[in-house]
Amino acid sequence: MNVYEKYKKEVDMIAGRYFKRYGYKCESYEDLKQTIWYILLCALKKFDGRGNERMFVLNFVKNKLISIVKYNRKPPYCKETPFTPLKMEYISGDDENNCAFKEFQGEYIV
Repeated sequence: MNVYEKYKKEVDMIAGRYFKRYGYKCESYEDLKQTIWYILLCALKKFDGRGNERMFVLNFVKNKLISIVKYNRKPPYCKETPFTPLKMEYISGDDENNCAFKEFQGEYIV
């Protein structure tokens, strides 16, 4: 049995539960689900054979997912190309009232 068939039901359950609770912070359901699959694969790689694999993987996924959606952390082992399922705040470079605009352009007093 491959990884997808083995954990599909659990991933769908976890994604549904967390999207229902934290969906307002996520870009989309699919992004959240892909992040869960990524974390699951990281957990399988980290598992050393001691104990129950299924329990380790599911606890690892839940703990890492909570830190991502609740505490705005990056997914594990993503140092060079980080990604996130969370919505990104858009900052316009043309908005004169924005502090980023004032920082880059300087304040012009007319």
